[in-house]
Amino acid sequence: MWLGLAAAVAIAAPFAVYPVFLMKALCFALFAVSFNLLLGYTGLLSFGHAAFFGFAAYVTGHALKVWVLPPELGVLAGVASAALMGVVFGLLAIRRLGIYFAMVTLALAQMVYFVCLQAPFTHG
Repeated sequence: MWLGLAAAVAIAAPFAVYPVFLMKALCFALFAVSFNLLLGYTGLLSFGHAAFFGFAAYVTGHALKVWVLPPELGVLAGVASAALMGVVFGLLAIRRLGIYFAMVTLALAQMVYFVCLQAPFTHG
């Protein structure tokens, strides 16, 4: 799968008429690869992937707009926040199996959703 992504970038990059579309397609391809890694190799169904994706986007946007960071540092801030949230979620959910793991990740994802919706700094 990773080889396919690398080949897609190598082929499409010189002809990138739509670089934003290429970037979005690669982000969603990486999102799908993470599902394949978790469900395919470990057998764990997670409903929490969107929480990492969305929270990193919120933090990146906030860092760019409010903190006026350069884009590279804003993206790094988003990645760091998603990684930290992954550690916290992992500590809470990793000991569960089956439907319990899926429900815990769903509950944690919904908590992140409502925090982002209700927090005053997100203007949700």
